Amino acid sequence: MSGSKCRNCGSTDIETDPARGDAVCTECGFVLEDQLIVSETAFKETPSGNMMVLGQFVANDSTGGATGFGATYHVNGKESRKITLQNAKKGITHLCMQLQLNQHCIDTSMNFYKMALNRQLTRGRKQAHNHAACVYITCRTEGTAHMLIDISDVLQICVHELGRTYLKFTQALCINIPSVDPCLYIMRFANKLEFGEKTHEVSMTALRIVQRMKRDSIHSGRRPSGLCGAALLMAARLHEFNRSPTDIIKIVKVHESTLRKRLIEFGDTPSSALTLEEFMTVDLEEEQDPPAFKIARKKDRERLQRLENIDTEINELQAEIDNSWKIID
Repeated sequence: MSGSKCRNCGSTDIETDPARGDAVCTECGFVLEDQLIVSETAFKETPSGNMMVLGQFVANDSTGGATGFGATYHVNGKESRKITLQNAKKGITHLCMQLQLNQHCIDTSMNFYKMALNRQLTRGRKQAHNHAACVYITCRTEGTAHMLIDISDVLQICVHELGRTYLKFTQALCINIPSVDPCLYIMRFANKLEFGEKTHEVSMTALRIVQRMKRDSIHSGRRPSGLCGAALLMAARLHEFNRSPTDIIKIVKVHESTLRKRLIEFGDTPSSALTLEEFMTVDLEEEQDPPAFKIARKKDRERLQRLENIDTEINELQAEIDNSWKIID
């Protein structure tokens, strides 16, 4: 071994045996190395007659250990994990730029993607779905005014498929997603409805309506876009803007039946009977039960009423039978 010196006797007469992978001093017999890395390329023939490379490949920029030839490395020598992360970085950055998210959101989304990659959650799923799920998790945790349907529109992917991937990621990664505050979307939707100089006034009225809905438990289990749509429609009418449900639906992207249900639910509360001045100044202390609870109690009352009617009919029939027996006697 040229340039080597024995650490025991100082001799430079070192014998290297590539077959054994060791280096031995010929003067004193001291073994300098017993696991030499051989740079030579060896081949062997497989039973099928093909040639196979022997040994392991160690890249210059590799952060891990050695690996078999062609196992997890690309043709340019990069690890497949690095390539996956680079592609994810490009996809997430492009999506965040379309959604007008800042660099902090991009970095946070990449961290979520790395967590999902370590848990092997990205396998068997399209990369666009994985990127969208990580970005939406970031939007929810950071409290931005973005909805899943916005990402669906950008990527032209079914919102239900994105929702399934998003739920899978949040459950597997044990991420505590905060509930969405509908007030986040009021200003965004109000600007698109073109209220002009009264945009701020309409927005404040809509915000107050949403806050009243929250106090009356109308927001429980409801999508925030539906609440915002109903609040903006009422606020627009209160400020004498002619906005139809169709105009609201195009902006908030909910079905007309959903919008009407929210209006009916708010109409069943005492706040709906107040005038605009009273509504903006008076806060009713009484809070209402959730609409689902009211419907369930209404069904219970109807069921009890039917039972009472049946009992009344039975009593009437029993009386008729008794009268008939008296006549016969």
